[in-house]
Amino acid sequence: MRIAIAAPCIVLTVTSAWWTVGLATGGGLWPSDDVTLPEAVATRNNAEALRLIHHGADPNRAGRVRDGFLTNGYAIDVLPVEAAVAAQRADTLRMLLANGAIVDARELRVLRCLEQSRHDSGVREMLDARAAGEPDCTGISLPTDRTGSR
Repeated sequence: MRIAIAAPCIVLTVTSAWWTVGLATGGGLWPSDDVTLPEAVATRNNAEALRLIHHGADPNRAGRVRDGFLTNGYAIDVLPVEAAVAAQRADTLRMLLANGAIVDARELRVLRCLEQSRHDSGVREMLDARAAGEPDCTGISLPTDRTGSR
């Protein structure tokens, strides 16, 4: 009888210890996602993107986004803000800007041209607040059209 009562307690204790040790070493019940900041943004995972930033990921550094998330047929290297615009995520773009992402005049032009190909009113509002008029997209290479490294 005592064994029947103690068995669930022992199983719970061992499982809890395994989970605690796993969390401390980066493991745990589920394997950690091996994603870049731009890929977390592209997959609409704001919590993971914010966690990566808080653990040192640079919101101004390009990273790989695997095939199928923003493009079909090829992986791309994009900035996190480019991934946010391509994924039509105004909330993510706002979060990136609040956490250190910098958009200079050249990048703003790229983002505005990228938004025109994706048409998201929330993103357009944010970008239009930073620049007046329609963007001149002549000669602009959209991040989603580039393959390989930046």
